[in-house]
Amino acid sequence: MVFFYAIKQVFLKEVFEIKRDITEEILSAAYIPYNLKYYDNVMRETPGMYGRECSLDFIKKKQEKLLKLKKKVKSNYHSKIDKLDLYLKVLEESIIDESDHVELVTFKLYLQLENVVKVTRTVNDLGFRIKTSTYSKERRYTTNDITSIITDSFANVDEDLKMLVQERQRKNYYGNKECF
Repeated sequence: MVFFYAIKQVFLKEVFEIKRDITEEILSAAYIPYNLKYYDNVMRETPGMYGRECSLDFIKKKQEKLLKLKKKVKSNYHSKIDKLDLYLKVLEESIIDESDHVELVTFKLYLQLENVVKVTRTVNDLGFRIKTSTYSKERRYTTNDITSIITDSFANVDEDLKMLVQERQRKNYYGNKECF
């Protein structure tokens, strides 16, 4: 529940940033340069100085700028919604089953917890071990082991799950904590 609240908060933050960008752009479109501030008075006094073509060009440029921004916002908005939908779909399918192998469990746990240390603790608590040739014949997983499983491009897991987890791991590793 907390996770979905966090996703919702990040999504709302993105929407507010987009709205702020649109608002700033609209305010700049409504801004009239100083030489056009008294446009009506100037047009009455000297109609040849600021012709109709000049004002139409100014308006057309502002309209084009707003339309470009609208397309950009629309494409960003839809792509982020698609990412969220995919994330939610994969998250619903990430329930750990007893028959899951260690790679799949690791990917599912990372999708849920987004923290290598917590994933390592959980994997070890579930009883997974690495076979060794030492006296004890096995050892617990370390964070380096879990990270190497997550970053493995040939991991034997679903492609959507692998893509989402590896993207999240890269963003977390490099300090970009934004959800999407």
